Order: sequence, then structure tokens, then C-alpha cells
Amino acid sequence: MDKIEYTRGTYSKEAQKVVLEVREDLDIHEFKTMCKRLAASLGYSADSIKEAFGSTRPKSGTDKMKDILKG
Repeated sequence: MDKIEYTRGTYSKEAQKVVLEVREDLDIHEFKTMCKRLAASLGYSADSIKEAFGSTRPKSGTDKMKDILKG
């Protein structure tokens, strides 16, 4: 089991330490999801997380076609 860990450098009333245990065979898309969850647990808003990370899953052929048609 691997870990993604954040320890706050200064004291605050927020979480001081967040540890996410993850499988060893985590692919890059699952890693991105875990990073988004870590950001959420640290108090970042859903809007700022979406702006910074974008979509979690790779786009399907249908989604790519919709983007092309939107222009």
C-alpha cells in the first residue's frame, strides 16, 4: 500500500495532516482523482479544483466528438 500524504507546515484550525492510502498500481488518472480528493480535504472549493485539474476521466470518443461539434 502506498500513501499520498500532506502535512501542514504551520498551525491552523484546519487539518494538520491528511494521509490517503492508495494501491501500488495506481494509474495516472486514478492518481489525478486522488490529488483532487486531497485538495478537497484541505478545503479547496469544488470550482477551484475543477479549474486547476479539469476533468478526472479521459474523454471518450463521444465526448471528443461533442467538443469538435461545439467548435
